[in-house]
Amino acid sequence: MKTDRFRQGLFALTFAVAWLPSVHGLAQQATTPTAGSATAADMADFFSQVGNKIYEDCIFELSQEQIEVQQALIEAYIKHGATSIAARRLAVKQIQPPQLSEKCEQIKSQSNPSVPSWTTTTTTPVEKKPAVSKAAPKVKPEPIVPSVVLADKQMLPQWDCASNVDFVTIKHKGYDRKLTGGEICNPFDDVVRKVPDTLTSFRFGYVIRTGRLFVISDDPQTNGKTIAWAISGREACRNNPDPDCLAARAVGPLPPGEYSFAGEKDKRVSWGPNAKRMVAGVYLRKLWNREKYTPAQTAAILARGNIAIHVRLKGEMSEACLGLEPNGWAYVSSLIAEGRVTGVNVHIDEPYPQVAEKPPILATSTFSLSSLFK
Repeated sequence: MKTDRFRQGLFALTFAVAWLPSVHGLAQQATTPTAGSATAADMADFFSQVGNKIYEDCIFELSQEQIEVQQALIEAYIKHGATSIAARRLAVKQIQPPQLSEKCEQIKSQSNPSVPSWTTTTTTPVEKKPAVSKAAPKVKPEPIVPSVVLADKQMLPQWDCASNVDFVTIKHKGYDRKLTGGEICNPFDDVVRKVPDTLTSFRFGYVIRTGRLFVISDDPQTNGKTIAWAISGREACRNNPDPDCLAARAVGPLPPGEYSFAGEKDKRVSWGPNAKRMVAGVYLRKLWNREKYTPAQTAAILARGNIAIHVRLKGEMSEACLGLEPNGWAYVSSLIAEGRVTGVNVHIDEPYPQVAEKPPILATSTFSLSSLFK
């Protein structure tokens, strides 16, 4: 309940800023308390109706990680010889939220006779002059200190930049990350394959080594079939089932095993305040492959806590969860919210090689280092 009130209040604040001229005009015309109360009630009703839909389908601003990546890109471009202005302009152009989805545009176009039409804007951080009165300093998240055991690990070849692709290397939370055109090297194509409507109950399967998300079902026609592809893990631990990676908190991919969703259906997809986006939490019920890990690795894996499925934005890597591309997340989250999916089984290697295909990675890039000097 508190979360819903917070979200509605946040929307009220956001849209009120956009509506100041209209609201001011209404205030001048509203000469009786009845008129003012009706307007407030209409606005509150509108927010309660569309608030959740907007959060589910619309992203309005950069994520915290994108902001950090954008700043790191500026520094990297300057080191390569770009001017400060050129570096900032290029980084701002490259690191952006995804375009509003078709569903979001439909929500935007919804009309309510009692509420003015609303618009959204995508903003990026800009430098501001310090205010006269000092504001409380913002608490920056503590950087993740690279584990000694991960220091010398290299990204698996299938995820690394191709030899013909220009890239720059940034430092994020102590780890090196290669970016080309503001995007990580070799992201997945946003492939989505729908599950037949007749299949009303099934589990997700996920392969750490390849990133494939698929159907687990008693139906032989659908069992093992691909749904989408998702990144799990960061930097050298991206989709890397190395035991040291699996034991690395916030860096390694999600461990192999059986996972469940939240018990209450309406809470399986919810707003994640830390991630600042809709997420689907998954909870490890049984860890597989214990014989492959030392006692210390097993303890570290079990101590990693709960994991989630979420959308992956440009320039980001997965927060050791399952990071889907925008279309993949939209479809997968709908399956979870509808209750058709009952849980997730995570495998190290492909359990259905006869139906699995190669990962649809995007290994090319139009980014050129010479663009820094134009």
